[in-house]
Amino acid sequence: MAKRIALTDHIALDGVTFDSSDVRSVAFSSEDEQVNVGGFNASGVTEFLPGQRTRSVTLEVYMNRATGSIHQVLYPLHRDKTTFDFVWRADVNASVSSTNPELRGSVKLPTWNEGAAFGTEETATLEFISQASNPLEFYAT
Repeated sequence: MAKRIALTDHIALDGVTFDSSDVRSVAFSSEDEQVNVGGFNASGVTEFLPGQRTRSVTLEVYMNRATGSIHQVLYPLHRDKTTFDFVWRADVNASVSSTNPELRGSVKLPTWNEGAAFGTEETATLEFISQASNPLEFYAT
């Protein structure tokens, strides 16, 4: 895969599309719990198996309170503990494919934070947690 500069990413939250004027960065994480199943053994080596999986997406967003903005769309979803759809594709100008997969699934936004510092852009870091009923997964079609 060719190296790229993130300029044309597509992000949709609860069906609302956000662009580079709204989102500064995106990061996906998929982590399996490590369950110790070593027990007593002659080699004295601990063995681990993958346990429960946690998937999440972290967005750094530019805070905005206008109509259709990050605050207006996402805060009510957090406040009401709503499950909603998340979509991220690296290149909005290309179709979903094996070279441009789309991450999508159902998420919740369990923590809300925002604030401002004098003379700087107002940003917030929001972590979206994947839901078991429709987990975050990369799709090539």
